[in-house]
Amino acid sequence: MKRILIFLVVVFASLRVFPQTPPDEPLSPQEWVEKMNYGSWWIFSIPPEKDNRIKVDNYSPRIIDSLQALGINGGRLHWQAKDMFDKNGHLYKNSLDFVEKMVDDFMARNMAICLQISFGDKDMGPKVKQRYYNGWREVSERMKGKSHLLAMCPVIEFHGWENDTYNGKPMTKEMMRDSLNWLYDTLTVIFRESNPTRIMSYKPWGSAKNAEFNTLDFPFGNDPAPDSEKPFYYIASFSGSYGLGHWERWKPDMPVEELQKLKDETMNAGRPVGKRMAGVNAALKYREKTGIPFWCDHWEPNFWAKSKPKSKHKDKKRWSIEQNVAYTEFFMDTLKAIGSGGAGLQTRRFWDDKTNDLIRPKPDMTDSEKMSVAIIELFRRKVKEMK
Repeated sequence: MKRILIFLVVVFASLRVFPQTPPDEPLSPQEWVEKMNYGSWWIFSIPPEKDNRIKVDNYSPRIIDSLQALGINGGRLHWQAKDMFDKNGHLYKNSLDFVEKMVDDFMARNMAICLQISFGDKDMGPKVKQRYYNGWREVSERMKGKSHLLAMCPVIEFHGWENDTYNGKPMTKEMMRDSLNWLYDTLTVIFRESNPTRIMSYKPWGSAKNAEFNTLDFPFGNDPAPDSEKPFYYIASFSGSYGLGHWERWKPDMPVEELQKLKDETMNAGRPVGKRMAGVNAALKYREKTGIPFWCDHWEPNFWAKSKPKSKHKDKKRWSIEQNVAYTEFFMDTLKAIGSGGAGLQTRRFWDDKTNDLIRPKPDMTDSEKMSVAIIELFRRKVKEMK
């Protein structure tokens, strides 16, 4: 009852807001995931700049044009924003300006975009929770007049607020699930204050690698009932992580039956019947049951995961470049065949900041550069096939 009363108070408060109208008609969730098509994903932090993430000073719309020429018609902006608040608890204006600039550049090219932000921290206390809500309220207000090509995802990973269900006890999966759904209830109202038809992308608890969609309790309070003929503005997402199944068995010119068996095993992640299925199959079952479309907000072949010095995949074989490319094409084709979309390879896999261009063939390339060039050629071939 307490949860419902708090939810209603926020709803009534939101009725006083008169949002700016977006410049286009709402997209259905299914239209959005199909529009995403072959998406890429971007990691950035403002400030400070870290690792090989998008460097603000080097950013140019040229990178978006180059990706679109490869058939990539969408993107996931992955923003770690816990350090982006001033002393008064507001997001730095230059951070919001940069995000809005990137969103506008995607909009101008008729590309789908999902803004996925984490305002959280290892601390799960009340101050961080309030910062999370305040941060999303400021982002939603800034983006309220944007095209419906923009969707939003409230979390990157989420592991529960201590005051919701924790209270000093060991955090269980059920507690994390309940805390996540509470977060979604509250944020849905915040999102709807600025745009009642903005598509929201929600994930199961944690990083959603196991795609436990049955843990999601979508808050339909501000949307038409899911069983009505009116559209509802939710999509679900999962993470495909770095490779699935036993793809190291792939080889060129495999017999058709053997290749199909490998693909089937890959989609089931090699697990016995009755165990958790891979994300794609779990998502298909969820869509069939609820009518809620889904997309894969993060997937890559296993090449770069195995390239990490402290890889969590040390017990798995590193696929050859040919195997990684074949897997990438297989996953792309699978998403297309089931009417979904996905943000696959990170943008930095394609782009050379030093030359402000796609990674090009050159003498004495590293393995990573060879892999990038091979993937770029794959995308170019897929573009030709679509014409």
